[in-house]
Amino acid sequence: MMMMLFPILLIVVFIVLIIVPNKRKEKQFKNMLSNLRVGDMIKTIGGFYGKVVMIKEDLVTIECGPDKTKLVLSKGAIASVESFEEGKEIPAKTDDKKDEAKKDETKDSSAKTSKKGK
Repeated sequence: MMMMLFPILLIVVFIVLIIVPNKRKEKQFKNMLSNLRVGDMIKTIGGFYGKVVMIKEDLVTIECGPDKTKLVLSKGAIASVESFEEGKEIPAKTDDKKDEAKKDETKDSSAKTSKKGK
């Protein structure tokens, strides 16, 4: 009797530890995609980050990059919806500091070359 109970117990533990959490995660992912809306920030499976600008059935159009390049993706290519996970909007990127640093570097390099010329 005890020998028959061990394999059954092993199968039950396998189901509880492996299958149930995967189903829960899959259900959460489907819920995330169904609640996708224009304005959400997403990350694709390819590593692109962008803002959703249009949704048509299974296709999603996003804007990414500083040039606001538009990409059309399948909903299956979305890895995560950032604003959905955090429950709040993501703050805009602050590229101003990077731009200021680049301007300072170019000023410093031009000053150095002018000193060398003298």
